[in-house]
Amino acid sequence: MKSATGALRRRFMQNNLKRAVDANGHIDEQVEENVIEWTTLFRRNWDVFAELALGIKLKPFQRHALHLLGISDVFFWRASRGTAKSFITALAAIIKLLLYPNSWVVITATTSDQANKIVEDKILAELILKISPLLRYYYEQEWLVITKPTDCYVIKCTLNGSTLKVLAPTQSAKGSRSTFTIYDEVAIMKKGDIDDIFDGMLFPRQATYLSNPEYAKNKRWVEESKAVYLSSSYYSFMWWYKTWKDCVSGYYTDKRTKYNVEASDFFVSIDNNLKTWGDYRRAKKINGDIEFRMNYLNEAVGNTEDAFFSLESLKKNQVLERCFMPPTPLDFIMGNQIENRKKKEREIRMVVSDFAWTETKSKTNESDNSIAFCIAGIWRKDHFDCHIEYIEGLPTADDADGCANRLKELFWLYDADYLVPDGRSGGEAVLNSLSKPYTGGYGSYIPSSGLTVADEPKYHVAPNDKLDYYRSHAVDSGAVHCVIPIFGTAALNTAYWRSMKRRLERGTVKLLIGMMDAQGRLEDSGDYFKMDAGQLANALAPYGQTDLLISEAVNLKTEIKNDQIKLEAPRGGHRDRAVTCAMGLLIFDYIENEWQRQDQQDDFDVDSLQLVW
Repeated sequence: MKSATGALRRRFMQNNLKRAVDANGHIDEQVEENVIEWTTLFRRNWDVFAELALGIKLKPFQRHALHLLGISDVFFWRASRGTAKSFITALAAIIKLLLYPNSWVVITATTSDQANKIVEDKILAELILKISPLLRYYYEQEWLVITKPTDCYVIKCTLNGSTLKVLAPTQSAKGSRSTFTIYDEVAIMKKGDIDDIFDGMLFPRQATYLSNPEYAKNKRWVEESKAVYLSSSYYSFMWWYKTWKDCVSGYYTDKRTKYNVEASDFFVSIDNNLKTWGDYRRAKKINGDIEFRMNYLNEAVGNTEDAFFSLESLKKNQVLERCFMPPTPLDFIMGNQIENRKKKEREIRMVVSDFAWTETKSKTNESDNSIAFCIAGIWRKDHFDCHIEYIEGLPTADDADGCANRLKELFWLYDADYLVPDGRSGGEAVLNSLSKPYTGGYGSYIPSSGLTVADEPKYHVAPNDKLDYYRSHAVDSGAVHCVIPIFGTAALNTAYWRSMKRRLERGTVKLLIGMMDAQGRLEDSGDYFKMDAGQLANALAPYGQTDLLISEAVNLKTEIKNDQIKLEAPRGGHRDRAVTCAMGLLIFDYIENEWQRQDQQDDFDVDSLQLVW
């Protein structure tokens, strides 16, 4: 049922039309002249059209961005979260649709679901039905018609023949045309999709006046197709950043194409009362350093000048979508289905840990973290592909028994082959506790055996006297021989930093995707909405820990002296995740070398037998 206000609105519009058109259907000359003047004003000032015609109140920075968007051939707006980019995207598309007859407007989206959300949430629910009386009137009169002929929505303006589509990068989108393309969240789009699908759509608007010979012969009257890039900041080594720099350069140097750029960080949202300082503090708390700098401070993050690890090498290997999720004692008690990945043929699994103590806490640095990694080494003919499938914070090493019990749990739950603990300083207490029988909360659901030093001598990096000591002092006589302890030295530290760097550059270590990507996948699958707060935190924690690992690694300060590599965390920072990762990868190097030697020996033996025959 149409509202009373809707009826009044329609009556007002009809009365205005009656005054503009005489009995013969001719438009009053003064009205026509006014229409031309107003149209000219609105086309040159989209922000004025939004406020005067559509009745939409904009913040000053939004007004400025919308104005630049309307007058540009190419416009790039880098804006942090909280600046209502999606709202401006939808608004700009609608304005183009209304002000320019025979336009083909396209908004890009990363997926079909995201494309449909732009129409359903931003255009229909917000702009048309909630904010703008004029747009609602057009919609009720069916002058704006929204249909869904395929997997994505189409909006048509029946008054002027313009069309708006929101498209995902699918092959079915290739047949579409566009005179005005808005690349929404362009930084996370694939360059290949833009080149192959979207850029090929662009063509000049076929304005009606071009049929007039006076204009048709003069190329200066032909409208150029327009492109708009809207996005939060992302990594500076990715393709979008070159596009941003090209737009900045074009603003100063290009005399033919009108470039404009705009940048807005989270503080702009705070100043304009879109967000609060409380939102800022919460965002800083729940996001990793890199993600916070990109999404909220609007930084294009790259490597520091003395970075040992390349951010690009870390990000390109961040591809694992599924993590290992340790089942809880309650899962066993309730008989819940446990869906962890089955071990592959010739796969080595390892739990790696680094310990911290509360005495490391100071005024400038929070207590370091005790960390455990679950790493799977999958054999690929002549090397291991190391998949870091899980990262977890442990109790501090002050609680040696508690820390040891959790490592035993992870060892058995992950079906690990080896446990690699840091044996330095107080780590010795944890090593001793590892050899005790298990006494934790899983009870009989995991073996009660203690864990002691592994028997494979070629996998070890620790001195033999240390290994013999821990073997002889094992509390549980039936302890499983699986522990490969690491006692750090300058030479050994150099070796494991080099190992990590080499594997990242060669692509033989894979990391979990980021927490925001993981959350997006949970939302897409619907599982996100089935979880309570605790379940959601547990599900996302390994991905958040991976973000912290990357942040730590790229921020380490490099010092090289006497061919020894020393990596230190910046003031107030950490390096425990990076250390744990590097230690585990070094042990995989040792196992890899031995397996390569054995395989070569096996090949030699076969050839020798053939020669003898």
